[in-house]
Amino acid sequence: MKIYENFDSSKYIQKEVLNTCIGGFDGMHQGHQELIKSATKFNDDYQIVTFDTLPKKFFNNKHKLLTTNEEKIKLIQNFKPVNLVFINFEHVMKFTPNEFCNMLRTNLKTVNIYVGSDFRFGLDREGDVAYLIKYFGSDAIHIIDDYQLNNNKISSTLIKSFLSEGKIELANDSLGYYFSLSGKVIQGNQKGKLIGFPTANLEINDNLQIPKNGVYEVDVHLNGQDYKGIMNIGYKPTVSQEKKLSLEVHILNFNSDIYDSYLTVSFKSFIRDEKKFNDINELKQQISIDIESINKN
Repeated sequence: MKIYENFDSSKYIQKEVLNTCIGGFDGMHQGHQELIKSATKFNDDYQIVTFDTLPKKFFNNKHKLLTTNEEKIKLIQNFKPVNLVFINFEHVMKFTPNEFCNMLRTNLKTVNIYVGSDFRFGLDREGDVAYLIKYFGSDAIHIIDDYQLNNNKISSTLIKSFLSEGKIELANDSLGYYFSLSGKVIQGNQKGKLIGFPTANLEINDNLQIPKNGVYEVDVHLNGQDYKGIMNIGYKPTVSQEKKLSLEVHILNFNSDIYDSYLTVSFKSFIRDEKKFNDINELKQQISIDIESINKN
């Protein structure tokens, strides 16, 4: 897979690729995967075209994402496109639909296009599927129906709403894999260690969607190894007065110093809401019950 970053109308891909999938690909969810399946049904010669900054993020910096570009690259690699092209959105944001189509044809050597039915492009989102058909011809444009799961149209927005409600299983089903967060282990206040459950405090990219506050069953990937874990997202009201959100994971049957290491937490299920217990012993009892429930799985 060849990666083109910061792509603009002064650049060209090296060789013509038969099929081009265009979209945001935030999260590489089941809908995106269905788009790729359609493009590769008869021929594996395809490329993925997306943007270095998604339009919604560009116009609203508070907009949360399911994946960073680095994570997106890792996910897309599994689907083996010839090219992955990140168009410089700021460069094309004021393009007319015709100018954008010219870039697709000339710079990206586009032959066949695969998009969702709601695809929009060009200044003020004036371009749509009908415009693509007018420009490239109906035989070149392949419109993929919305991917439905439990009568819901799968989208990045829907998945983020599932996460914000703690509906991890629904989010995972929509993604087609376990939702995960990766980050650096940073110094915490050592409260977990003091009560007998040492935790790794994670520093997560601020642009990413964080699941609902609460306790989760997770898998932890660290230094090439996988472990079971229990994660708390929230403010630790029983042991702390701080109002800073923390993401802490207790790795089961593990007791090594991993400060400054990078790990990935994959969310499997929501166990319970975060709550303030009457005392430390009550908290410890509940954590033991939570861990016991994980070990039974």
